[in-house]
Amino acid sequence: MPPEPWLTRAYRFGRALVVGSGATLVDFSIFTTCVGAIELAPAHARLPALVAGACVQFVGNRGFTFRAQAGRLSRQLKLFAAAELITLGLNWSVFQLLLRYVQGIPPEVVSFLGTGLVFLTFAYPMRRLVIFKLPPPLAPPPSAD
Repeated sequence: MPPEPWLTRAYRFGRALVVGSGATLVDFSIFTTCVGAIELAPAHARLPALVAGACVQFVGNRGFTFRAQAGRLSRQLKLFAAAELITLGLNWSVFQLLLRYVQGIPPEVVSFLGTGLVFLTFAYPMRRLVIFKLPPPLAPPPSAD
């Protein structure tokens, strides 16, 4: 199988950034509301924000980023849920670590930085290479000339 063209990969990553931006907007809105309006501690507000963002990620990545509607939904959901549990744990851990060591930055910005780091190093590669990877199309049978 020939390597995928660079432009195809760049467009897919661009679509992932669009979906990720939407998920981040949902995440950030819920996090900010929980911290500002409900007065939850940032550490407690992080979980509902991450879960909401994950839901946006699944729907957006399946349909828009990777165009993987032909893949089995049940398989993708199971893989996504497993990977997202790891992603949530990484997001939580990186956020806690950054909160502890990065001073003078609002927790919302710390949250954004941590989530971006986890996206680039774990979440995107898992989604592209495992969760939404479709099998190659079947080759047509040879013609009997």
